[in-house]
Amino acid sequence: MATSLQFTLSNPTPGQEVEYNRWYGTDHLIHGVLTAGVLAGQRFRRVEGPWPSGKHDYMMIWEFDDPAYALAQLAIAKNSPEMPLSPAINMDTIQPPTMWRRATVFNAARLASDTSMRKSVVLLLANPAEGADEAFVQSLMRGGLADLADLAGVLSAEFLTLADEQIRGNARKYRYAVLLELADEAAGVASLAKVIPALPHMDAERWFAPVFRPIGERMDTAQARAIQTEHA
Repeated sequence: MATSLQFTLSNPTPGQEVEYNRWYGTDHLIHGVLTAGVLAGQRFRRVEGPWPSGKHDYMMIWEFDDPAYALAQLAIAKNSPEMPLSPAINMDTIQPPTMWRRATVFNAARLASDTSMRKSVVLLLANPAEGADEAFVQSLMRGGLADLADLAGVLSAEFLTLADEQIRGNARKYRYAVLLELADEAAGVASLAKVIPALPHMDAERWFAPVFRPIGERMDTAQARAIQTEHA
């Protein structure tokens, strides 16, 4: 079971979006999931939402069981024959923060029956107001997450904190995250529209919450091996 998630936010090189999606959704996804320590991956594309959403149109969620080990293995594999990078990905804009999963709260009435693939998600990256770190965390851990998960159209809410292991130092721009999975994208976004900006003790100037819709199925290691064998 994954203990941590890595959110890789990226864009294609201008004029190479078709090749970017082909490469990322096949070659890179397979190579990444076959790297030791990586359990699974799934791709998403950003859609219009009611909040600030950043500059990245695509997101990959990688699942790790041991982030330190997995990141070390990925560093070895990167740009090697086991994981060649495509010029179709714009490396100047990629931003991959890694976050620990700290707590998961599900609404029992809407517990996902199929956990093999995530639905649409809202990735809230946030900072507490000045001096309000503990108050911000406690407001989420002591009922805030449950309140978010109980909103109409929302399936689950996970509180995430940054892991010590980072690929880039700028991954520390935001200190906390909440990953919200939506049972119904339109209803969930509507329910969250006014709630997210008003979260207690959040810095009103340092947060964003893009909405991402899945553009491919979640792939785990067994599936990646099967595909590799089929095409061998």
